[in-house]
Amino acid sequence: MAVFSSEAAVREKFQVTDTGLVSSGLVVRSLSDAHEEILRWIDLGVNAQSPPAAVVLGETLLAGAHLLRSLAAKSASGFREVRVGGNQVVTGGKAASLLTLSQEAEQAAWEALGPYLRPVSGVDVALATETRAVLGE
Repeated sequence: MAVFSSEAAVREKFQVTDTGLVSSGLVVRSLSDAHEEILRWIDLGVNAQSPPAAVVLGETLLAGAHLLRSLAAKSASGFREVRVGGNQVVTGGKAASLLTLSQEAEQAAWEALGPYLRPVSGVDVALATETRAVLGE
């Protein structure tokens, strides 16, 4: 599946240049997940062969959000508290910061993608169930 962005663009945007810390596979998987998510919502009129710059940016940001969530999970699993001479040392406490950055990147991604998404009507969802009295009226 051809994606709109690239591994290099995600690495550059999020300054993740150390391939020892963040494998190519993880970045590519994040990019693939972001692309699949975007395809569910993107307007069919968008040229997938030559997408607008905002779509490429949106995918880059969304892939970065996925990547940061993965790094947060890794950081959380390595969280440790150690006591040395009565002092508490905490390691692996970056998870909360990474999740915050992930949320900001995801919000920015959907804002960039906004003009290129299909309109979604909340009315369709509301019509899915029958109306019934809640208070026994």
